[in-house]
Amino acid sequence: MDYPKSVPSAGLVNGKFVDENPLTGTPGSLIPADWGNGVTQEIVNVIKAGDLTPDETKYDQLLQAIQSVSAKGWNLDSALPIGSLPTATVATADGRLPVTAIAVATNGGKVSIPAGVFVSIGQEVVAGQLGRTRTFSTAAWSSLDLLPSTVYFLRAQVVGNILTFYMQRGALNDAQPEGLKGTVNGTAGGGFQSTPLDMCIAWVSTSAPGTTPTVRLIYNRSTLCWTRTVNGDGLIYLPLDPLSRAARLVVGNPIPHPTAITVVGFAPGGWLGGNYSFLSPAATTASGWNGWSTANDAVRIFTSNVLNDTTISTLAASFDHTQARSLWQAYQAEHTYGAGIADSDELLLSMGIKAFSQSDYSNGIAINFSAAVNVNFTWELIR
Repeated sequence: MDYPKSVPSAGLVNGKFVDENPLTGTPGSLIPADWGNGVTQEIVNVIKAGDLTPDETKYDQLLQAIQSVSAKGWNLDSALPIGSLPTATVATADGRLPVTAIAVATNGGKVSIPAGVFVSIGQEVVAGQLGRTRTFSTAAWSSLDLLPSTVYFLRAQVVGNILTFYMQRGALNDAQPEGLKGTVNGTAGGGFQSTPLDMCIAWVSTSAPGTTPTVRLIYNRSTLCWTRTVNGDGLIYLPLDPLSRAARLVVGNPIPHPTAITVVGFAPGGWLGGNYSFLSPAATTASGWNGWSTANDAVRIFTSNVLNDTTISTLAASFDHTQARSLWQAYQAEHTYGAGIADSDELLLSMGIKAFSQSDYSNGIAINFSAAVNVNFTWELIR
């Protein structure tokens, strides 16, 4: 938009409008209709962009609109294809949004979330085409009463510029909608994992009327990879996500303990048994093919069975959440530190089944370690 310089009859002086001067007989400038309409439309466009309705009796709408648009910090030029937006994240230490469950005497209970938790989630700018990521602070919210003996998913999406929470029935294997958003208060299909536009917060299962619903929180963070380095003796937990279909665990012991044998293993309980095949490359023989695990005993991830061994183990887990169990496959390589002969090298191939429970979702999968020297854990959940 500019002054109507191309309209000679507008009577501009030095490119600007002037008033009529009766003393000198100089006429004032004229405002062409196209120019006046253009200026008005420019202002109306800004007012509408601020989600206001133009009103000719109000004189502060342009200011309000500018403040509103500036606060949003966006425009269509900065919007991105929805597929390029990051998945939703929760700004807590573990990437999970706190959820409280309460019993209801005549129904399956209800759940609520607290105020003041920051989440980042995508919002559509042009439906199905462009979007932007926004950060919201949650407002306190509670669900309606839930049906007894039903499985729900607590989800969130942006509706009308407002972070909106809703419950939708579903299963862990529900397909992701083409539009990347579930149906608010829909009857089924809400069990798909988080997308840029729709965050899955928790898996909620109800039982008989008067009982408290079971809540399994779901991670929403920028990466599902977790690392930790440990020393000495202790216990750590591998985070578990109900939406994860598989996981990888790499445990490395690059520096052998000078006087003790390092052992890393799953805590006792939950193991249904398994088997292993031990192979010495020099002898090319296998042994110990049955007896890797006795049901509910502890299961070792690795052990340096002689002093000055270095060890690395890689485990792949496949989770069946509906059956509350997982299948683990492990590969372990050992080498005696400083040795130059193949007799010091060992390979271990193994497989086992582990049952898991509500505490595994809440706390993680327990791992014990002893005599560790800079043992590094890398755990990656795969959805």
